[in-house]
Amino acid sequence: MTIEYSAVLHFSDDCTARIESPFTFSTAGEQYSFSPDSDPQESFRPMDVVLSDIVTKADADDAGALNIVFDSGAVIRVEPDDEYEAWTVSGPGGFLVVSMPGGELATWDAKPDVS
Repeated sequence: MTIEYSAVLHFSDDCTARIESPFTFSTAGEQYSFSPDSDPQESFRPMDVVLSDIVTKADADDAGALNIVFDSGAVIRVEPDDEYEAWTVSGPGGFLVVSMPGGELATWDAKPDVS
């Protein structure tokens, strides 16, 4: 995970989640609120527990919120932002989903492999 005005989570399958708005992280009965643009990097230490976890589910709901669930039961939730892009998920081949201002989702499909 990289913190620099956004929280960037890099996953082993070439997927990346970039969180640019405040979000919550829940684990083991605790809930934390983070703001990537203003919280110091050390405040994100509670999230270290998922560094070796496996993502079991990741989805965006109709309102434009992102939910990432880990095999430990930990959950990251990013609500949409009225003024800014709250989050972006990218994957192999150009796959991209962006939570636009107001929560509308913009999507781009992966490009076909032309060999």
